[in-house]
Amino acid sequence: MLVTLLSWLYITLFTSLIGILVLSSIKCTKFTLIHYIIAGFIVITVYVEFFSIFTKIGAASHIILLITAILSVCLKHSQLLLLWKEYRKVIFSWEGFFYFGFIVIIAFFTSRGEFHTDTNIYHAAAIRLYEEYGLIKGVGNLQLHYAYNSSYLAFASFFSLNWLFGRSLHTTTGWLEVIMCLYAFHGLKDFRRHNCHITDMMKVGILFYTLVNLIRSMSPATDYAAMYFVFYIITSWCENFEWKRNNITMYSLLSVVAVFVATLKFSAGLMALITIYPAFYLIKNKKWKEIITYIACGCVILIPFFIRNFFISGWLLYPFGSIDIFNVEWKIPKEHLLLDAAQIKVWGRCLYDVVKENLPLSEWLPVWWEHQERYEQMFIMAVVLGTVLQLVVLTDRVVSGRKLRPELAVLFLAIWGNLAVWFFMAPFIRYGIAFLFAVIMIAVGDYLSDFGRMNGGFYGIVKGCLVFCIVVSVSPYWDRYITDAGIFIKHNIMEPYYIVQKDYESGNMESYEINGNKIYFSAEGEVNSYYTYPSTLYKGMLDEADLIGERIEDGFKAK
Repeated sequence: MLVTLLSWLYITLFTSLIGILVLSSIKCTKFTLIHYIIAGFIVITVYVEFFSIFTKIGAASHIILLITAILSVCLKHSQLLLLWKEYRKVIFSWEGFFYFGFIVIIAFFTSRGEFHTDTNIYHAAAIRLYEEYGLIKGVGNLQLHYAYNSSYLAFASFFSLNWLFGRSLHTTTGWLEVIMCLYAFHGLKDFRRHNCHITDMMKVGILFYTLVNLIRSMSPATDYAAMYFVFYIITSWCENFEWKRNNITMYSLLSVVAVFVATLKFSAGLMALITIYPAFYLIKNKKWKEIITYIACGCVILIPFFIRNFFISGWLLYPFGSIDIFNVEWKIPKEHLLLDAAQIKVWGRCLYDVVKENLPLSEWLPVWWEHQERYEQMFIMAVVLGTVLQLVVLTDRVVSGRKLRPELAVLFLAIWGNLAVWFFMAPFIRYGIAFLFAVIMIAVGDYLSDFGRMNGGFYGIVKGCLVFCIVVSVSPYWDRYITDAGIFIKHNIMEPYYIVQKDYESGNMESYEINGNKIYFSAEGEVNSYYTYPSTLYKGMLDEADLIGERIEDGFKAK
């Protein structure tokens, strides 16, 4: 727990310093600490992705960026001093005391708990890949999960600090929870002073989502990072049109962050639809320099992601087989890709049989619905009610002759575009939970924003009834996770992790030799091992893979 807290302090300082160095060139917008941290997160992740193409992520990669952070202190010390003067009032106050208590609670959960299933399957092993090799050509042939290539694992590998401590820290998800929740708490403290409440409710959504993840806070799960960034983009977008008078620079920067989200989880890539709004404005006003700058930023983010995809899988976007432009020795066979994509789809639909991949909606939807827990069904009903509420609010706004908001329309286009992809491709609730929460929270926030001007009437009564039903429908969801957290504390409070964090789980691994090189595989259960590398969870895939050359570094190919 103590090591967890110290690592969070280090990550915060590191990301902030890098972010200040990057954003300091933009003079027309006032940035806060959350903006610097998000910018630093993105820059560090992209840097690690580029670096990993050439060599492993260890001391050398860290020292180079550490020197850059120190350079930021030297060049931007006046800006750092202003930040300190602004935030020290908060730190040394009752508000700061509350924040510290909250941080300690999240550190408790991050120091012990459960690992996400996929962390045991491939997240931990993929982080080890960054630490030992950077990347291996065709490693997806060893285990298809390695080809998913979420950039979050690059960030996690940079701050694992295995090269320094001899063991891998996995504190980045807990840190992300802390940063996002402090962002939410700090904004919600002025709730009663706000005339508009869409942003406030989105920040409540961030707190809800943290509750959902709480007992798995130490797991470097790619879903969590992607959903937190989606929450941040939507919340900050709403914040911009509610409180900051539609700052086009902020919209443009958030569009760049939306491109980054696609590298965290490509299924959330339609978040980039928000670029329509700032693009229209910039083109209309002939801001060609700004347009080129933002496009260049997007390209810098995507290029290492695509290069890694190419080397790891032989595909530009795995497991999307429609873009088939490469023919290299280490390419994952298309039949394997199609089978993997089908498995993702049928598992998301709770069918569990690839033969049922093409079942019509009328047949798989009832099966999917019945497999949801009761509290999840109630949550989905809240999303439906939130959709109806938003339509009623929109109708009321049109009938009363009030101005419609194009920036909110574009945001909803992105949210519903992603929900459509989520629903028809792989409707696990955890894959699209940020978008589902956004529908509810934006609708309720819109209702609360209009609450002061409502004097009964048909629309007022309908909206009030819908909000009441939404609250009732969501209640079992947060009640479930509050109960889980309480039980977890009761069972784990005596665990000896108050200094050092609980380590990765270790699978029962056996080895197999290819050209004199040991490759490890799981002998039982779905636990791949961080400690033995290279490794695969599936002996069957190892039987179908071969080395391209004589060494592991030469890469893998399918037999």
